Order: sequence, then C-alpha cells, then structure tokens
Amino acid sequence: MNIHLSTETPDTSKHKCLVLGIFADERPPRGICGFIDWRLNGLISREIKKGRIAGDFAEKVIIPFPPRINSEILMLCGMGNTSQCSTKQIFQVAYQLIASIDKLQIDDFSFELPDEKRVNLSITEVAEAVASGFFGYLSRDAGKPNKITPRLLTFPEQVKEAAKGIKNFKSKIKKEDFPKMIF
Repeated sequence: MNIHLSTETPDTSKHKCLVLGIFADERPPRGICGFIDWRLNGLISREIKKGRIAGDFAEKVIIPFPPRINSEILMLCGMGNTSQCSTKQIFQVAYQLIASIDKLQIDDFSFELPDEKRVNLSITEVAEAVASGFFGYLSRDAGKPNKITPRLLTFPEQVKEAAKGIKNFKSKIKKEDFPKMIF
C-alpha cells in the first residue's frame, strides 16, 4: 500500500474524492474542513445548522461535484467528539472510510489528518492509526493494497511527524506485529 503525504492546497489540488473529518463538538468546522467550508461559502456550516450533518462517529455525507473546489466528490466523515478521540477511534474511522471508498470503487482519494490542535493525539499517532486502519481493511484482499492510493493531507510543519507515523506503521508490518496493532 502506497500512502502519500500531501501539503498541497486542498481546494485547488485535483481529487477524485476529498475526505474531510468532521467532529460532533466542533462548531464551526476547523482545520482543512473549516477551510473547505469557507471555500464553499459556509455550505458545511449551514448543513450542520440545519441538522443534516452532525459529525457523529462513523457518519458519512457525500456531496457530489462541490463548487469552488477541484474534487469530484466531497465526503465528510464523522469523527465523534474531539475529547473522546483516541488511536482506536482513528483506526476505526480509517477502516470504515476506506471500506466506503472501496464500495464506491474509488481508487484515489485524499483524507485530512486531524492535528494535535484538534485532538489529544500527536500527528505521529494519528498518521500511524490512519495507516493501520487503511491497511487493516485492504489486507483482507491481497490485490487491494495496490489498487487504492490514499493521500494524507497535512500542513507543511507537520509533514515530518506524519511521516514518522507512517514509518512506525511500516516497521510494525515488517516485524509482523500488525495483529497487535488492531485495537
């Protein structure tokens, strides 16, 4: 499985599917999700206010061909409450997210890594949990890890720490410790 880190501007970079994490207790949305909400003239915030988007754990909302961003599909992925965010929860979100991507037959997508300003985890822990969740789902079918290419979106100042998380994940795979990683 090839995981790419990206610091490209998420609104102008070409995405088949842009996936943003949205927390139930974060109003208005923050991070890259907040930026995309701003680019969409508050579309996400309005839908939250109307009760159509809650950010509940495992909630998925798909917005096809969103205006003003270079993505065919915008998927909002409910992350639950920021105060309850754990590596186990991040793993489960990543696992369910890639399962949804697979069912939609999308082979290239970008996912926002929530940073330590939003959750009580380091970006290293978040990146490792996300990579583990992706691999946990994709490893069920020997051909799938090479068919889907995830891109993890992060800020330039966080690339080194995010890369460390992916490296930690890869080292555990090589040591055949992966079963211990499944939370």
